[in-house]
Amino acid sequence: MSRRHDDSDTADDSRRQTQPAGDAELAELADQQLQLGADDCNYDYDSDLWIDIGPLMTQAVGELAVGELLKPASLTYYDALTSVEVMEPRLDMGMLSAADQREIAKWDFNRALSLRQVLWVVEELFRCEMTWHSSASLLQTMYMCNYFTVDDVPAAAICGEGCEPRDRVLFPLVVALAHCCRHVWIEYLRENLFSEEDVHFGSQPVEFFGQIAREDVVQMLASAKAHLENVLATEANAEEKAAANVLLSHIELRSRWLRVLTDLSLEYLTEDPGALDRGMAELAGLQECQKKFGAVALDPELIVPVPGCFDPKCMRKYPSMAPIKPRPLLSRAQSHEVFAGMLDDLSLIRQLLHAEDVESLVNFLSSFSRREPTPQPFVRSLVASVLSSNDMVLLREPLLAFVQRAIAEISGRYVWDVIEGIEGRAPLVLAMRRGAVGSHMLLDDPLAARARVDVFCQEAARHLVDWFRTMCQNAPRQRRICVKYLASWDALQGDAEELDTWLYLALAAKSGAAAEAEANDPSCNPFWFSSWVYHVKLVLIEGALLGGVRLGVYLGYELPQVYGYAAQVFQAHHDHLDRMATMTARHTGQNAALRAAAESPDDDACVARVGRWLRLVEAQNYLATALWLVSHACERLGLVRAPWWPRRGGAKLSAGALAAWVAQEAEQAQMTRYALRFRALSRLNSPTPLTYGGWATTVAQLDESLLADLFTHAARILTKARDVLDHVGRAAVAGWDEIYQGVRYAVVVNSVALAKLQAAGVCRSPAALVPGSQAAAYRRLLVEGATGSEDACERGGEQAATSKSKAKRDRKRRKQEQDLVQAAAEWQTAADALRVDASSSCCETGGHVVAWSQFSFEKK
Repeated sequence: MSRRHDDSDTADDSRRQTQPAGDAELAELADQQLQLGADDCNYDYDSDLWIDIGPLMTQAVGELAVGELLKPASLTYYDALTSVEVMEPRLDMGMLSAADQREIAKWDFNRALSLRQVLWVVEELFRCEMTWHSSASLLQTMYMCNYFTVDDVPAAAICGEGCEPRDRVLFPLVVALAHCCRHVWIEYLRENLFSEEDVHFGSQPVEFFGQIAREDVVQMLASAKAHLENVLATEANAEEKAAANVLLSHIELRSRWLRVLTDLSLEYLTEDPGALDRGMAELAGLQECQKKFGAVALDPELIVPVPGCFDPKCMRKYPSMAPIKPRPLLSRAQSHEVFAGMLDDLSLIRQLLHAEDVESLVNFLSSFSRREPTPQPFVRSLVASVLSSNDMVLLREPLLAFVQRAIAEISGRYVWDVIEGIEGRAPLVLAMRRGAVGSHMLLDDPLAARARVDVFCQEAARHLVDWFRTMCQNAPRQRRICVKYLASWDALQGDAEELDTWLYLALAAKSGAAAEAEANDPSCNPFWFSSWVYHVKLVLIEGALLGGVRLGVYLGYELPQVYGYAAQVFQAHHDHLDRMATMTARHTGQNAALRAAAESPDDDACVARVGRWLRLVEAQNYLATALWLVSHACERLGLVRAPWWPRRGGAKLSAGALAAWVAQEAEQAQMTRYALRFRALSRLNSPTPLTYGGWATTVAQLDESLLADLFTHAARILTKARDVLDHVGRAAVAGWDEIYQGVRYAVVVNSVALAKLQAAGVCRSPAALVPGSQAAAYRRLLVEGATGSEDACERGGEQAATSKSKAKRDRKRRKQEQDLVQAAAEWQTAADALRVDASSSCCETGGHVVAWSQFSFEKK
C-alpha cells in the first residue's frame, strides 16, 4: 500500500527503462503512474488513508525487461533482504502458522508451575544453551524461552520469599543461566571469532539480567537448593520428589559452571593470580558432576511441558534483523556430550598459560587447531584472548619481547647479544674475532640500529598474533586465513632480508660490491630475521595445502597435484631448516660478536629446536611423496576420475560429450585449472613456485615407470618416514610427542592401507604392469572410441598418401589401430577387475577406516 499523490507531470519512458532511477525520479514516476491509473481527486497528504498500488506494480513489472531493476539509490542489498517475507515456516522464524498462533495464545506468565513443569523448562533451556555453544544464535535458542526474555524478575524470586516453584526454583536457575551466558557473551564481544560463527547473531534485546548482582544470584541458588531439600523431606508426591532431586543436580551443575566461568574469565585471570588454580579445581569438580548427571537417563514421564513457554517464532519480535532459519535443538544426550567436550577443552587453559617457551606454545596451538571435534566457539575465543590481549602474551609477557624471543629461539641469540649491547650506548666499538687477530668496527649510529630492529619486530608482532589467532578459528576459516596471510608474510620476509643484509654489512665492517655479494649469499649471511619469517611462512603454506586435504576441498583427480606441490614445499622447508642448523652449529657468519661464539649457551638449544622441526618436516616430506605416487598411479589406472571423464558402462558417447571431454583435456584447460588452484602460492617470491611446465615435466618422468613400481616405491618411502619418526625418541619439550604421534599414525595407517592394496593384487595385475604414459594413452583411446564411429580411432596429422601403395598402408595402419584398441580393451578389463578385487581392501586402525583409494594425511 502507498499514499496517493496528485502530480500530473509526464515521464520519459525510455529513460525509466534504461537508466537507474534516483529517489526523486522514482517519486516522480510513482506520481505520474498513480495519476494516470486513477480518477482525478484532491488528496490530503496528511491523511491516514491508503490506496492499493498492486495494479500499478503489476503494470510496472510487465514493462521491465528481464534482468532490469528499478530502484532508488538508497535501497541496499541488506534492505532488500530484510524487506522480503519468506512466508515459509521452515525457512523463516518470523512466519506464524495457525498452529503457532494457537501455541502462543497459551502463554501465561502468571501460571503456577509444578516442579515437574519447572524441570521441563530447565531441561529445555539446557538444550538451548548447548545448541548455542554449538554455533547457533540466541534467536534460535535461549530467546525462544519467554521466561528468559522477561524484562523483570519477580521480587519474590530475588528475595527467596516466594512460595511457588516458579519463583523459588525456576527463576534462580534462569537468572544463573543468563549470567553464564553473559560471561560467554562478553568473551564473544572481543571479536576473536568471525561472522560465520552464528553465536554473534541477535545479542542486543536481552541484557542477561545484568541488573542482578552475582552475589544475589549465588544467594538465589542457595535459597532454591534449600527449598528443594525441604521438598524432599516433606513432599508426599513421589513424582514431585523425583523432579526435585533432578533439579538439585541442575542447581549444583549451574552453580559450579558459573564459578568456573567467573574464575576463568579474562578479567579474573588478569587481575587475580589465584583465579587459574581456583577455576581449574572447580572445573575438575564440575566435570565429575556433569559425568554423573549426564549418565543418568531422564524419565520422559517425569517432565510436564508448559504450554506457550517456548516461542519458536520469536523472530517476529525483532523485525530489524534479517530472517533466520529455525534450527532444531540438540537432544539431552547430545547436549551433555557437547558440555563434556567443552569442559575438557577448557582444561587446556592451564596448559596454555604454563607454556614456558615459544616452541611449546606453537606446539599447543598446532594440536589445538586440529583437535577433533572442533572446540566450541567460546573455548576458542577464550584461548585467543589469553594468547594476546592488551599487548600482552599469555597475560604476562609484553608482545614485543615475546616476538624477539620467538626469533631468537629459531635463529639463535647471537644477533640479539649484539643488538642488546648496542642499546643505550653511542657510539659503540664492538670487538670482532677473525682468527687469532683482533680488530674493531665502529657503528656511527647504534641507536638507529636498535630502532630499525624494533620497527621490524613491531610489524612481525602483528603478523605473529594474527597467525596465533588464526589457529583458534574453525578449520575452514583457518585455511582461508592462511591463504590470505601468505602475501603479507611474503612482504615481511622481504623487509627482513633487507634488515639482515644491512646488519651483516654493518657487523662485518665491509663495503663494496664484493661485500654486498657476500651479504646476499646464504652460505655467509645467517639471515637471522628472514630465516624465522621464512620458516613461519612455510608452516602457513603447509597448513593451507594439507588443511584442504583434511577438509575435502580437493577432488580426487587434484590430489596428485596437491601432494606433489606439498612434497616440494616440505623439501624447501627441510633445506631451509638444515641450513639454519648448520649455520648455528658452525657459527657461520658470526664474525662479529661481543663474545666468542662458542661460549654462547643457547646455540645447542637452538640447534636442538631446529632439529626437532627438521625431523618432523622430513617425515612429512616422505609421507607427502608417497601419497603423491599412490594418487598418481590410481589416477592413471582410472580409479580416480575427473568429473568430465565418462563413466564405465559401455554406452556410446555423443559428439557433444566427446567435444566437452576434448576441451577439458586440452593443455590450456589443464594449465588454467592448475594456475587457479595454486594461484596464491604462485605469487610468492619464495619458495620457488612449481609451475605447470615443471609439473608436466615431473609427471612425464613418473609416467616412464610402471604403475606397479610406483606403489612399491611408495611403500619404501613410507618405511623411511616411519624410521625417521622411530629414531626421534621422546621429546623434552611439551607438545612434540603428540605432534610426532599424529604424523606416525598417518604413516602407519597409510602403510597398512597400501600393503592391503598390494595384497589385493594391484602390483601383479596386467593393468599395473604398464608405464603411466601407456595407461593414459589407453584411457584416451577408449574414450575417443566410445563415440561409436568407425573412424573414431583415427589419429590426426597424417598426410594423404599419393603413392600406389596407399591402400596397403591404410590396411596396415588400420590393423595397428585395431591391435591398439584391443590392447586398450584388455587393459581396461584388467583395471576394472582390479577395482572390484581391491574395493574391499581397506585399513582399520583405532576405529578409523582408510579406504584404499582415499589415503589420509591427517590424524583422524
